Amino acid sequence: MLAAALLVPSALLAAGSPATAQTGASGASGCAPQGGLHFVCNLINVEDFLPVAGGRWLVGGSYQLGSAGLYLIDTRAKAAKPVALSLAAKPDPIYAGCAAPDLKRLSTHGLDVKLINGHITVFAINHGGRESVEIFRLHPATDTAEWIGCALPPEGMNGNAISAMAHGAFVMTKFMDSRDKDGFQHILAGKVTGAVFLWAPGKGFSEVPGTELAGDNGLLTSADGRWVYVNAWGSHEIYRVPLSGHGKRSVAKVDYCPDNLRWAPDGSILVTGQFLDAHTLNALHDWATVRLDPKTMVTTPLVKITGLKVFDGATTAVQVGQMLWFGTYHGDRAAYMPLPQP
Repeated sequence: MLAAALLVPSALLAAGSPATAQTGASGASGCAPQGGLHFVCNLINVEDFLPVAGGRWLVGGSYQLGSAGLYLIDTRAKAAKPVALSLAAKPDPIYAGCAAPDLKRLSTHGLDVKLINGHITVFAINHGGRESVEIFRLHPATDTAEWIGCALPPEGMNGNAISAMAHGAFVMTKFMDSRDKDGFQHILAGKVTGAVFLWAPGKGFSEVPGTELAGDNGLLTSADGRWVYVNAWGSHEIYRVPLSGHGKRSVAKVDYCPDNLRWAPDGSILVTGQFLDAHTLNALHDWATVRLDPKTMVTTPLVKITGLKVFDGATTAVQVGQMLWFGTYHGDRAAYMPLPQP
């Protein structure tokens, strides 16, 4: 969920000093539309987000140490505010045995949202203070959320994206081994660095066979729990893999580094990522979103956007009504535009 692939700049952001609101470029003129995109500003590194309450809001992460933790973006008013976080009086016993985090030191990356017993539950990959999955019960009407539990991945796992499943289980991607100082270069070279891991209550983490890829990144699971869809960021591929480990995997190829995966209202998958390589890491990055048919694994182009100084390297896309929304691993804004018509 980067989707966003952990780029070198974003890895540095995650380890940096506590953030302050980025307001310099977000005044009335600084937040004006550019390049066919409109913006919601005064955010910090919203690398991933998802619709909640039927798309009334987007809940997003904040991928920098000591920043907001979670944001709510109002898709009608085109405005955003940080979520006020607190610790639940009674954490969920499913995730017992994991101590509460320092809510002022979060750095949230990939997200997922699942309605559990009538509650909007947010699963977040966290790099702030510890490598973890942090779980919150979100209340959009009051801009609040309660921490209800967590899980600590195996040592060395640099987590990226997460997909919640039934009965409290989830899968998450390992982008690379955090102990490998050359891990990012290995990904860019197309070498296997990661995998998908399943966490189940009472069982902990286990690796999903067939998911050893070059920079496992964006992640989805099918509604029936049979299939995992996962991006290989370094080799420009999207895989469909049986969660059981039994059966044939399928693959689709794109011409960019695919970051996050998100379901579209029509049942297709939105695949968003950046055009970059080892020689262009410090340049502005064009980016694209395609639609992926989850059954045939055929892609259809949707948008291709030139990188702007104010917004480049998009990591995720979600559709709300007739609008597309985009996040990025760095910067002070989220972007939106009308859904292109066929």
